[in-house]
Amino acid sequence: MIEHVLHLVVLLLAARALGEVATRLGQPALVGEIVAGLVLALAAAYTDAAFLADLSQSALLDLAAEFGIFFLLLLAGLEIAPGEILRHSARSLAVATGGVVLPLLLGVTLAWLVIPDNPAKIIQSLLVGVALSISAVPVAVGVFMDLGMLHTPTGRTVVAAAILDDIAGLILLALLTGAIAVGTVPDPTALLPLLAKTSVFFLVVAGAGLLGTRRIARLIAAVRIPASEFSALVLTALAFSGLAELLGLDFIVGAFVAGLLFDAKSLGAARFARLKASVSDLTLGLLAPLFFLSIGFRVDLSALAVIPGVVLLLIVVALIGKILGAGLPALLLGHTRREALGVGIGMSGRGAVELIIVSIAFEAGLFAGPLPVVANLFSALVIMALVTTILTPIGLRWLFRKRTRETL
Repeated sequence: MIEHVLHLVVLLLAARALGEVATRLGQPALVGEIVAGLVLALAAAYTDAAFLADLSQSALLDLAAEFGIFFLLLLAGLEIAPGEILRHSARSLAVATGGVVLPLLLGVTLAWLVIPDNPAKIIQSLLVGVALSISAVPVAVGVFMDLGMLHTPTGRTVVAAAILDDIAGLILLALLTGAIAVGTVPDPTALLPLLAKTSVFFLVVAGAGLLGTRRIARLIAAVRIPASEFSALVLTALAFSGLAELLGLDFIVGAFVAGLLFDAKSLGAARFARLKASVSDLTLGLLAPLFFLSIGFRVDLSALAVIPGVVLLLIVVALIGKILGAGLPALLLGHTRREALGVGIGMSGRGAVELIIVSIAFEAGLFAGPLPVVANLFSALVIMALVTTILTPIGLRWLFRKRTRETL
């Protein structure tokens, strides 16, 4: 037992310490947390310390990472305000559509060209496309808040579009999960049951939301035990996750949707604020740092030497896909060139959802095999996510602080 406790102390301390360093450098904490995993993995590989070697194989870390995935998506659902999306629906939907479709197509095309022929090539190509199509909401929110631009048309467009982007990514994940389970993309007729199961899940969840949310809220208000809203949320998320698994989808889809159904309108502002704070503290203070650190543990930096061209192409395509895919619709909808470029840059960072999808594919064995490109694809995608996430706040601050100076 003491060994597991020591493992947890070292892992959490490393993740939080480097997360703090990243935050002080103007980067999202997840950058530092992934780097913490990288540092510990390198230390374990190049020293004889048995304790460090045991860290990377810690069953406790694997368990915490699984819970981290669950609660990250639960928190993501709680963070989304459907009314905010609807108020900017036309503009944000156009930006989100372009910001998903173009990177998806470019990613699939790039992967198809660079991945050698193997039985899982189609799924691997689709995975790369999905990974490139998803944006990180917290990265954009943090920078626009820092610049005092969160409630400007540009800030609102980016945040609402990034949220829609995440939702689209999770729907794509739901379809991709079924394809991963059978090891290939089903033919059109075999795809119908998968689409039917996905539709059934969202219909059941929508019905439960319409009929059950207010009843759950009344029950929470009636009971006297502390933190009853937290228990109700977790039980609902577990039920939805179980239903998702039963229908052949990934459990995280259920967690995300459960978070969407609990809002301030149904629970009351004070109760919802307490619930959100509880989930946020548990997720951001413990589980998410361990999940991102576990991602760093799995990254093999030798990918930079083995497939440097693929890594570079992934980064370039990821940036171009978002800047053009999201920026052009913003320009056509009336934003200035600078604002449209800001929308494109703001959508370029990758974050938790993209890393979760790649992690699920890793656990499913999608990157296993002797082919160098395939074996290093997981590491290449994580490196791409790190680089684009680091560049996004730098680019936005340069662009909009330059604009501020010009207006003085």
